[in-house]
Amino acid sequence: MFNDNTIKMNPFVYNSPVRGKDFFNREQAVEKILKETVRGKSQGSIWITGERQIGKTSLLRHVQSMNDEFNEKVTPYGTKKSLDVAFVFANVQGCENEDEFYNTLWQGLKDFFDFKLKKGANGYKNFINAMTEVYIRRKYFTVFLIDEFDAFIETISYKEIHTATNFLAKLSSLLQEIDEIDEGSKTFSCVFTANHDIKELLTANGIDNRGSGLIVEALNLKWFTQTQVSELVKKYMKDSDFQFTESEIELCFKSAQGYPYFTQKMLSLMYDAKKIITNDKQYRNTVKVEFGEMFKETIEDWGGDNMPMRTLKKLIEMVQKMDLGRQFTVVVMKTLEIYLRAKMGP
Repeated sequence: MFNDNTIKMNPFVYNSPVRGKDFFNREQAVEKILKETVRGKSQGSIWITGERQIGKTSLLRHVQSMNDEFNEKVTPYGTKKSLDVAFVFANVQGCENEDEFYNTLWQGLKDFFDFKLKKGANGYKNFINAMTEVYIRRKYFTVFLIDEFDAFIETISYKEIHTATNFLAKLSSLLQEIDEIDEGSKTFSCVFTANHDIKELLTANGIDNRGSGLIVEALNLKWFTQTQVSELVKKYMKDSDFQFTESEIELCFKSAQGYPYFTQKMLSLMYDAKKIITNDKQYRNTVKVEFGEMFKETIEDWGGDNMPMRTLKKLIEMVQKMDLGRQFTVVVMKTLEIYLRAKMGP
């Protein structure tokens, strides 16, 4: 048994989103975002899809943190201007309408630039005034990091489908050129995060794909491989007084299948159990049982009409491969099948 005085705080316990030195294994995603939005020729937009708690918000927050060190200039498509870049975060999950959406972007710009523009009654006008200040006067190209975008689209489409279609078409037009600024060029790009991919979102909400007009590059956040889980363990436990064996890392991977959120939870359980349990069989049984209960409670909390079909199918595949015992697997599969039947209808 280890001496508790020599063991440091559990390195796998953290609050979402992951920040700073704890940010891990999304280097390629960051590079793609930069390439598509500011380093490419056309300053495009990106739609980031991934399951819940896979790290979408952490990715956006990481890109936002690059403001302090990003010194590259951008030449907006259609101009010869050389502009600075501002990465502006905006969570739009709670927005109820278009007005609130544009006011949220306005607030993000105000927080970043600390300008003195007053907020008027019209959200769209507020946004245009802010973009004029940022693009014309301060000479910045903005990359909006828009979190939970699908939740907002679901909200406005639930009230009236054509509202969502018209909004997406308008936003797509703005991404090409803002008529009120009259510069004949792009003034901003967007990085959207969503649990649904864009096709699934439009189909599920009855939105006309042709009418929406939103043009984006797709980026699907992947789960960790076993090698990446091993690298994560080494990164987080480099200052620890004990280490996980390759056998324990394999146990983690077989249990969580590389899903980042569940991988972190499993490693956290393993770390705490390792401090107090010396018998290997008892240790493994304990973490399997605790992880199984945590997993079951989590997917029950996630369940419902808003869980994407793609996520349901991936969770079913995950459970079929997990090494947590038949009794647990049967219970969880029944829960997932209920969600699946509800999603597919009678």
